[in-house]
Amino acid sequence: MGNSGASGNASWIAVLIAIALACPLMLLYARLQTLLPGKNLYGMLESVFGRFIGGVLSCLYIGYALYLGAIALRDFGEFSKTIALTATPMLVPMMGVGLLGVWAVRSGIEVMGRSSKFLFIVGVTSLVIVMLLSIPNINPHYLKPLLDKGWRGVFIDAGTTFAFPFGEIVLFLGIFDCLPAKTPAYKVLLGGFAIAGLLVLAVSLRNLLVLGPDVISSLYFPSYVAVSRIDIGDFLERIEGSSAFIFVTALLVKVSVCIYVASRGIAHLLNLKSYRAIVLQVGLIMIYFADFVYKNIMEMVYFSFHIYKVYALPFQVILPVALLAGAEIASRRGRLEKETAEK
Repeated sequence: MGNSGASGNASWIAVLIAIALACPLMLLYARLQTLLPGKNLYGMLESVFGRFIGGVLSCLYIGYALYLGAIALRDFGEFSKTIALTATPMLVPMMGVGLLGVWAVRSGIEVMGRSSKFLFIVGVTSLVIVMLLSIPNINPHYLKPLLDKGWRGVFIDAGTTFAFPFGEIVLFLGIFDCLPAKTPAYKVLLGGFAIAGLLVLAVSLRNLLVLGPDVISSLYFPSYVAVSRIDIGDFLERIEGSSAFIFVTALLVKVSVCIYVASRGIAHLLNLKSYRAIVLQVGLIMIYFADFVYKNIMEMVYFSFHIYKVYALPFQVILPVALLAGAEIASRRGRLEKETAEK
């Protein structure tokens, strides 16, 4: 969806600010892995806040993972209904992607990782090719006058971009226990975040330079429209399907992570031997939730740009900061007790 409604032709500046704001967040998440090695999000919460409070917070994060997966599926459902499968019930494409996510999660984290790596390579390659083909349609005049809507709009869009997609990396805390013991989270998080930030910035600039801020603010899916403008010598055209492919592959990975994190959380709370026993049920709940989470696409867009950043703030920032503070205090107290015992 578009991201220049408030910032106009300075939407790329909003992305840069969001990247700058998210960098300390990545360091915070990585520090948690250093202080609480071998634990995932739910184990961290229980270790720092105790079984009862940690269990309550775990329930909140399970709900957040379910909701995030549901709204991602709904985005795809609205995209299919608006762009491609206009006569097909929205539930059908959502169920297709949701069940693929269930299959990937049931196959295990290694299969998820390998398939995500393959889809990432294919998706980025397609994105780079499309970006190069979009060069003839670029109009630098869309960048002028810079900051025509002022800094207030820039900061509003920066908050939106910070919450989606960068802040959603908090869900990867639920997978930290799957990292090899010698793999530092700093390397994984900052490396992946740098690539993601560059891709979001590049797509934002491409859409702005091809469509202009006024057109972007009136579209639900500007990337698809920007790619549809590509026409090279009357023989290379109508390649907007590549944009849809990138969207679907990224969506599949995101939904799989949401199902995995929610399933691991439920299994942790119920002391189940394996999370695989409930993956299908979690996936079906997510699909069903996606079908009625919004009344229509206008409500979806309003929530995404005006409400979601407030809703997500506790999960992405406030609770992780409190978790880090508790972990730091516990770590220092443990070190002091150890030093006292040695003396």
